[in-house]
Amino acid sequence: MLDIIIRPYISSDYDYICEIHDDSRKIELALASLDDAFLPFSIVAEREDFFDYPHIDVAIVDGDVVAFSAYTDEELAWLYVSPKWMRKGIARKLVESALMIEPEIKYIEALCGNEPARKLYESFGFRVHEIVKGSMPGNESFIVEVYSMHRYQNISI
Repeated sequence: MLDIIIRPYISSDYDYICEIHDDSRKIELALASLDDAFLPFSIVAEREDFFDYPHIDVAIVDGDVVAFSAYTDEELAWLYVSPKWMRKGIARKLVESALMIEPEIKYIEALCGNEPARKLYESFGFRVHEIVKGSMPGNESFIVEVYSMHRYQNISI
């Protein structure tokens, strides 16, 4: 079992989260058949006010930043894991940490087609409330469909 440490983001993590986002976002977009919608973190972070989130956490394994999340008291908005560290429980650990800090998180969106994310969130009690179609935040020239997932009751973690 991996020794995963979750801690708040610090400015020296920036290059790591850029790489993590860019590598894993390409996979996420491919699952949704939106490969051409890719924009690097340096652009979308500014467009989507990433650094305004009250909580930004990173996951550390063997001293390396391998994943990150960003959330409010109501929404888990960002969750990315480096592709070489996917499917090792790191995303789960980030969700657990977010829900311990903000137990009232009730909302998340996942791109339609991103079934690994959907299954992860469902394991925490999130359910697809509806499928929403609209402009992609940060890259509005693309239309996306997302699973609008709600958590109606707290699930013990």
